[in-house]
Amino acid sequence: MQNQKKILRLIAISLASFFAYAMPSYADTPYTVTDGKALDSNSYQGYKVYRQWCARCHGTFGQGGPKAPNLAESLATLSLQEYTDTVTSGKVNPAKKATKSGRMPAWKRNPTVMKNIDNIYSYLKARADGAIGTVRPRLGK
Repeated sequence: MQNQKKILRLIAISLASFFAYAMPSYADTPYTVTDGKALDSNSYQGYKVYRQWCARCHGTFGQGGPKAPNLAESLATLSLQEYTDTVTSGKVNPAKKATKSGRMPAWKRNPTVMKNIDNIYSYLKARADGAIGTVRPRLGK
């Protein structure tokens, strides 16, 4: 009986380890793109919220602008946690510390942005990975 419990525990640990490493993680590809510009519903929602709240500084498709960096490039190396922390708490660019344009606001009090923080990440990650270009995406089927 004691050996059976040990064997069952060993099997459970083995299966958990297998699935933890064998299954793709959310951070790998949190989006689906078809036909070069059709996004899954979450990423498409992220695009819409991005356009409403982020595009004024970061550009229509995340390509950056005079006030803010290119997010398609930034998210190629930025982790999900770093992205979430930046959106939630804001960020100051040390090189432009004295100017208003060197400061990204904290969005933690904006319920629309916070509700869609993962969706925005999915859209921007698709841009960073080159899965979708500087095109107006559409909702996929």
